[in-house]
Amino acid sequence: MTTIPNTQPDSRETTILDAPDQMKKVRDLFGIDSDMQVPAFSEADERVPDLDPTYVFDKDTTLAICAGFAHNRRVMVQGYHGTGKSTHIEHILIFLCRHFGKM
Repeated sequence: MTTIPNTQPDSRETTILDAPDQMKKVRDLFGIDSDMQVPAFSEADERVPDLDPTYVFDKDTTLAICAGFAHNRRVMVQGYHGTGKSTHIEHILIFLCRHFGKM
C-alpha cells in the first residue's frame, strides 16, 4: 500500500471542534425568510475555505439541505451533471463554519 504524504505539514491532526457547538438562524446566515436554526461552529479550522460573498443560494435547495443538517437526516439533491449540486452543499458548509460571531 502506498502512503500519501501530508500535503499540508502545518495542518493539525485533529479538528478544532469535534461537532457544531452553536445554533444559527437560517435567516441571518442566508437571508432566507425562515425561523429554522441549523448547527454551526464557533471556530473555523484552517482547512475551511474562505467565504465567497458573491455566491447566490437557491432558497428551496438551501432550506432542504439546512433541514437535513438541523435534523440529522439525509437529503437528496438532484440535477444534471455540472449544475452546482456539490458546490451548493459546500458553500452551505463553509457558511456554517465561517459565520462565527455574526449573529
